[in-house]
Amino acid sequence: AGIDLKKSGGGDWQKYNRLYEINEAAKNFFQQSLLKNSTPYVYLKSRGLTDQTMEEFEIGLAGAGSDFLLRHLVKQGFSIEEIERAGVVFRTERGTYWDRFRNRLMFPLYNHQGKVVGFTGRVLQDSTHPELAEGPAAAKYVNSPETPIFQKSKFLYGFHKSKNFIREKNEAVLVEGQMDFLMSWQDGLKNVAATSGTALTNDHLLLLKRYCDQLVLS
Repeated sequence: AGIDLKKSGGGDWQKYNRLYEINEAAKNFFQQSLLKNSTPYVYLKSRGLTDQTMEEFEIGLAGAGSDFLLRHLVKQGFSIEEIERAGVVFRTERGTYWDRFRNRLMFPLYNHQGKVVGFTGRVLQDSTHPELAEGPAAAKYVNSPETPIFQKSKFLYGFHKSKNFIREKNEAVLVEGQMDFLMSWQDGLKNVAATSGTALTNDHLLLLKRYCDQLVLS
């Protein structure tokens, strides 16, 4: 109908919309930080991801600085209180604010409508060592905290892309993490979704049940 809901919506709608805007701005900032030929980019290529997949799912990089994103978002006109509410920064015991994600590969998390509602960050090596971590540290992931627009127990990674394929096939293939989803999607398995490393919940199952009758665990 041509109505701009960002401006004409009620107070609650506008508060939610600010959270979406902050996550979108953070996603753009992270995506621009992932430079080709950088160590994180080379790592993703070594895992088998193509440039097309990285761009389609807007994978990015959080730098090692303590407040790179915070300063960027403040310059964009967002208040510190709004940024904290969106879950991308946190307040320290000293009362200062730090970026929640530092020195991590960043996977944007999209709701069913394709809006960015949070992130998963995969840890990189300590900032004094540019190479990627080896051993147990390489498996460490951090998710955005619970916010008014993101609830982990109800969220499936990639579902905004795959839901129509799941409905068409009447079957969902459920995998664990983002890389599992991305490699499956890239290789042609489109009726797939990921739990993002969290426990499978009743909410996940109820969501999938609305789209299909068959569930395959992979």
